[in-house]
Amino acid sequence: MTEVSLDRATGAPLPSGATGADARIRLREQLVSLITHLVLVIFAFIAFGAMMWMVLASFKSASEIIAKPPTFLPEAPTLGSYALILREQAFGRFFINSIVVALPSVLLILFSSSIAGFVFAKFDFPAKEVIFTIILSTLMVPPAVTLLPLFRLVSRLGWADTYQALIIPVCVSAFGIFLLRQFMEGLPSELLDAGRIDGASNWWIYRHIVLPLSVSALSALAIFSFLANWDSYLWPLVIIYEEKMRTLPLGLAYLLGWSSRPRYDLFLTGAVITVVPVVVFYSFFQARFVRGVTLTGLKY
Repeated sequence: MTEVSLDRATGAPLPSGATGADARIRLREQLVSLITHLVLVIFAFIAFGAMMWMVLASFKSASEIIAKPPTFLPEAPTLGSYALILREQAFGRFFINSIVVALPSVLLILFSSSIAGFVFAKFDFPAKEVIFTIILSTLMVPPAVTLLPLFRLVSRLGWADTYQALIIPVCVSAFGIFLLRQFMEGLPSELLDAGRIDGASNWWIYRHIVLPLSVSALSALAIFSFLANWDSYLWPLVIIYEEKMRTLPLGLAYLLGWSSRPRYDLFLTGAVITVVPVVVFYSFFQARFVRGVTLTGLKY
């Protein structure tokens, strides 16, 4: 009996010569997939190795870090760098400042972006597309262009050296509005209409229908916003003068010029303290972050 090959997509019989061509296509796809995964594994190994070296080096003494030949594992582990950086460099205060700034900023961005995204996705009003285009166009404006006007405005309000100077200017995100509008456009309008038929207000629909269905996109935006605010350096550098109000990026920069010679042990310890919350935050939202990025079609 002659064996007939079938097309994988349609199930229709393939010509006799198509079996070899199909096998070559599958082999090429498998080869491309293998090479892609191999490259990704190599880069992941390099990134993980650098992260592990940074963490392990934070337990080394200053002389051991610059010793030749270098060592990967600490020969005499010590917590001296952590004690010094938390006691004399006020890094604990910097850490608290970063938390106080980053968390409210993320919450405000999630609230403002979800409200605006809901409005632009599910409501019709005059000049809707024009307003949305204007909001998107702000993404093309470099932050350095608005730095001086923003500094003058915040200074006239008397907010210099305060938490609100670091939180209020970033509480609205054009990127967040775009991200959530793209996601919410895919939500079934029938669900919203059913709520309105039952007498639900727009606020109730937003609270009990739209937000629960947008958890994945909100998680993705939360991670992007947290990273941006946690790593923010230029704006805090401009608006913060007193040491007690510094955030972690400013504290790290200060460590480079703290002594007459570079203290790599302190700098690496400060880097570990700065990175750990980011890793924890991402690990907590990882599954929803990947799902949110996939559903919104965002490339990052």
